[in-house]
Amino acid sequence: MTAFVLLAGLLAVLSLLLLLWPLLRPRVESGKAHERRDANLAVIRDNLIELEQERRNGEISAEEFARAQRELQRRALDENPEAAVPTSPREKHGWKTIIAIAILLPCLASVGYLWLGNPQALNPLLVAQPGKMTLEQIEGMVGSLAERLNKQPDDIEGWLMLGRSYKSLGRLPDAINAFAHAEAAMQNDPDFLTDYADLLAISAGGDLEGKPLSLIMQALKADPGHVVGLWLAGTAAYNRHDFPAAVTFWQRATQDMPADSEDRQMLQESIGEAKRRMQAKAEPGKSISGRVELAPGIQAAPSETVFIFARPVEGTRFPLAVAKVSVANLPFDFVLDDSLAMAADKPISSQRQVIVEARLSRSGNAIGKPGDMQSAAQTVSLGKRNLKVLIDRDYAPAASR
Repeated sequence: MTAFVLLAGLLAVLSLLLLLWPLLRPRVESGKAHERRDANLAVIRDNLIELEQERRNGEISAEEFARAQRELQRRALDENPEAAVPTSPREKHGWKTIIAIAILLPCLASVGYLWLGNPQALNPLLVAQPGKMTLEQIEGMVGSLAERLNKQPDDIEGWLMLGRSYKSLGRLPDAINAFAHAEAAMQNDPDFLTDYADLLAISAGGDLEGKPLSLIMQALKADPGHVVGLWLAGTAAYNRHDFPAAVTFWQRATQDMPADSEDRQMLQESIGEAKRRMQAKAEPGKSISGRVELAPGIQAAPSETVFIFARPVEGTRFPLAVAKVSVANLPFDFVLDDSLAMAADKPISSQRQVIVEARLSRSGNAIGKPGDMQSAAQTVSLGKRNLKVLIDRDYAPAASR
């Protein structure tokens, strides 16, 4: 009976987390515009650091430093970071709602057990202090469940519970292992398949290609209208720049959503962004496209990041447009256009020529560091097609090239 109480407590905690998280989490701007804003601000921050390093090394004059610093600060303001200030859950939902759920759910469950269950089987001493369960106790219960499943490996529901528990605790490799035990028995369950795909993608830094995408398509085969499956399939298509497919998947996902739902609004924003990218690709004279890849012999982890930059030929070295991709997706066909602009008043389409280069970042930061790799810098005219960008050399600061 001790095991029952502990397991029931774990389920209650996990249920409350799942119910209250949408109320407690901050709401920030959604869609690809938010991701691009964060990436732009990261590049601006890294450029400020690089600019300071150049000043200290005597590579630029004080006047050049001040002018470039003002330009970067202005562009940082243009990104409007205030738009990402989260809406307080207290303001949006009210603590009364949150507290009511947190109190009523366990109470109703207890009343239901007293009415339908066997309360005499419980030891009152074990439930006298239900609110003092520690993280160590929760992990202990999860460990006990794992030990039981090692002796009863055919308990599919147990593996699912264990996987979701590990995911809630942030133990992603263990969660993946638990889901793998249930996979063979859940081949036609779209909810499980999309949960598993999402877990694998989170573990891979958001990359949906490979097995995650295979699981997503398997879910859509079982249920062509599965909303989460359509949402993830659209995201995967967007990430590989297949914008028409992304729009198709996302539009199908919105068909049965209430007109005023937040999910529908988020998808509509993503659909709009994908359509803008489609339009930019349809204007080849205002963009540059090509393929970036690693030279043979270059060692890199699949999760490491590659940045593709377009810079002005003259003046500031601040990028006009930046694309970002993980090593796992190389070789990668890129398009640098106005949809990737770092600043609205400096679109790539305003230039006749730009400098294109790529950098393999070991740290994930846009600013180059020792140990990074890069390509040759190529000066090309706007409208250039099939540009070959090969990352084949150690990173060197611009001043030393």
